[in-house]
Amino acid sequence: MDDIKSYNKVFSENDCKLIYDRMESHNWYFGHGSRIVNNRLVGTPFWRMDLKDDEFFNKYLLNMIEEKTQQHYELYDVYANGHTFGTSGSFHVDWHDASGRTFLFYANPFWRIEWGGKTVFDVDGEYHFTIPKPNSAILFPGIIPHAAEGTSRSFVGLRTTIAWKLILKDS
Repeated sequence: MDDIKSYNKVFSENDCKLIYDRMESHNWYFGHGSRIVNNRLVGTPFWRMDLKDDEFFNKYLLNMIEEKTQQHYELYDVYANGHTFGTSGSFHVDWHDASGRTFLFYANPFWRIEWGGKTVFDVDGEYHFTIPKPNSAILFPGIIPHAAEGTSRSFVGLRTTIAWKLILKDS
C-alpha cells in the first residue's frame, strides 16, 4: 500500500474551475471499458473523454503533477472517465512493468460518501479503497490491479476522474 500515494488540494481553485467546466463539455463518448480481451470489451461500458491533444492537460497540468510528485514522466495518455449508476470498472492493470504510473484525479466539485464510487485496489489479495474526494488524486504503479466501484442509486450525476497514464523517466 506504500506504493499508492494520495494528494489533496492538487490544483488551484482556478484550475479546478477550468477542469470542472471541461467535464461539463459535450466531448464524452460511451463505450469505454477497463478491460479489452481479444479486441472485445469485457465488463460494463462507461463514458470517456479524450484529453491527450489538449495542452491544458498534456502540458500545463502535467507540469504541476511533476512538481507535486517530484518525478519526471513521459505522457502516454490522458483522458477522463465517467461513471453513472449501474456502470463500474473491472479489475485491470494500466501497465505491465514497473515503469508505468497512473495519476488519477477526482474531478467532481462535490462528493458525498454515500454515493460510493471509490477506487478499489487489490494489493496482494487485500483490498484498499480511495474515496473520490474533490481536488484530490492518487498516484500508483500501473501494475497494481484496480477498479472503479459503481456509484449508488442516490447519485444521479457523472462520477468523473482524469487519468494521466505516465512512464517514469530517469531523473
